[in-house]
Amino acid sequence: MPKVVLYITVGMLLVGLLPLPYGYYTLLRLVACGVFAWAAFITYERKEEVLPWLFGLLAIVFNPIIKIHFPKELWAIIDISSGLLLLFVSKKIVSNEQKANSN
Repeated sequence: MPKVVLYITVGMLLVGLLPLPYGYYTLLRLVACGVFAWAAFITYERKEEVLPWLFGLLAIVFNPIIKIHFPKELWAIIDISSGLLLLFVSKKIVSNEQKANSN
């Protein structure tokens, strides 16, 4: 996945702090779950120690099938934290993916 997908996901997570229709949060769960699952796979392939577990946990938290219900305030913390995590490690994930594709 290109870096722009990561940035769009970060933006969606931060916009999720606003009071929006329920459909947006369903879309956010779908997008975030996919991106976090993909990030878990990439970081696992690169033999990272902590990131695959963290991204896997976030994929489970955001999964759209079996929804985990948290209070709105906790979702705000999860959205901000996961968005910032994705933003901070996006360069590492994308550079790792590019290395894997060049081999």
